[in-house]
Order: sequence, then C-alpha cells, then structure tokens
Amino acid sequence: MTVSDGQAIRPWQLVSSAAGRDAGQVYLVLRTAGDGFVELVNGDRRRVEAPKRKNARHLIAHEHVAVELAERVRDGGVVKNSEVRSALEQLAVAAGLRDRQAGSGESAAAGETQIGR
Repeated sequence: MTVSDGQAIRPWQLVSSAAGRDAGQVYLVLRTAGDGFVELVNGDRRRVEAPKRKNARHLIAHEHVAVELAERVRDGGVVKNSEVRSALEQLAVAAGLRDRQAGSGESAAAGETQIGR
C-alpha cells in the first residue's frame, strides 16, 4: 500500500490526514486493505474496536512506527486504546507534529521509534 508520493504505508505507522473533515489529525495505521484503504486508530474517537476507514491517498505517511505495538500484535497480543493514545502522542512529538511535553526528556530517533521499552 502506498500514498500518492509512492511511500509505503505499513501497520502501526504514524500518519496524518491531508484531506477530509479530519484534515490535520494524526493516527496510527491499524491495518491496510488491498483496495487502497487503511484502517486508522487514535485510541480516543477512533478506537481499536471501531477504526476509521480512509483512502490512503488522503494521508501523509511519517517514518515513525509504534514498534512495540506492532510486535505485540504480531505475537498474538491485544493492544489497548490507552496504549494507542500513549504511543501516538510519543510518535507525534518525535515526528515534530506536536510540542514536546514538559518533563519529557526522551530524545527521538529517526525512523522507527520504540515505545515503552
């Protein structure tokens, strides 16, 4: 699955909406579909139980991936909405989409960012 600029989108990657009522919102990709759509979650309004379905062409893909969540799902585990919210906030800060929270001394590594290790 790729966005309009040819960049691949993969599960648990950080994306932001470029079009629609939710333009500017950040999400994590829950899964990709073969029809050009992805399912997005943010742990709040778009929960793991009811993801948002969106055309991948309307997304901006960022390099950051919630590696720990991806590994847990790959190993058959369950991801909670609170974990999605936490990972999303940390990845958005690392990508420069949100301001760093006070007291957060973590440095962001380029590419894949590990959450909660």
